[in-house]
Amino acid sequence: MVSADVLAVVPARGGSVGLPGKNLAVFRGRPLVAHAVHTALKAGLADVVVTTDDDDIAAAARTEGARVVRRPAALATADSRTLPAVLHVLDVESTPDTTVVVLLQPTSPLRTVADVEECLSLHDDRPTGSVVQMTTEPGHHPLKSCLVVDGTVQPVRAWEDLESPRQQLPVAARPTGGLYLARARDLRSWGRFFVPEVRAQFVPPERALDVDTEDDLHRAREWAARRA
Repeated sequence: MVSADVLAVVPARGGSVGLPGKNLAVFRGRPLVAHAVHTALKAGLADVVVTTDDDDIAAAARTEGARVVRRPAALATADSRTLPAVLHVLDVESTPDTTVVVLLQPTSPLRTVADVEECLSLHDDRPTGSVVQMTTEPGHHPLKSCLVVDGTVQPVRAWEDLESPRQQLPVAARPTGGLYLARARDLRSWGRFFVPEVRAQFVPPERALDVDTEDDLHRAREWAARRA
């Protein structure tokens, strides 16, 4: 049973550069935004809010069982970040500081009910800290990269890393964008979803898909079809 002081937030603005109307693109018989709502509800998150500036997205969210908070135009531009929209929801809803906020972006359709449940379990009712869905990937290790600052090359961490065997370097993981979890108090005070101590919920690379183009959506549909 999920505690009552959990709020699921699904951010879904109307505009999109890479894939116009992507939050309403159909995946497994539902628009992506509705699929995110459905996953949250199936995971036992009874209170699901979609923040949007778009009437069609709002209608799809309500049909699936979510509440809607209308997002101001200033928080729905191509350059808008997700966190300000989430903080707007918390302000509109007068969300208590102790509420656990679970962010589910519609563009991660391969996220599962089990993923949501595992994130909640990893949080383990801590008073602070966050949980972020991540993945590890084969290939180039990020510590074997350099930064170019003012025309000068610098290592990401240390020059020795560039010549170290990969197996001697720490495990590298990247956020998938699919799940973030933190208390409302921490979101307000830290201004980000990465709140120490950050715990990771790992998914395999093939499920760490973020839909930003038509090709991404096609790959997500193919993955789902193979497991139907």
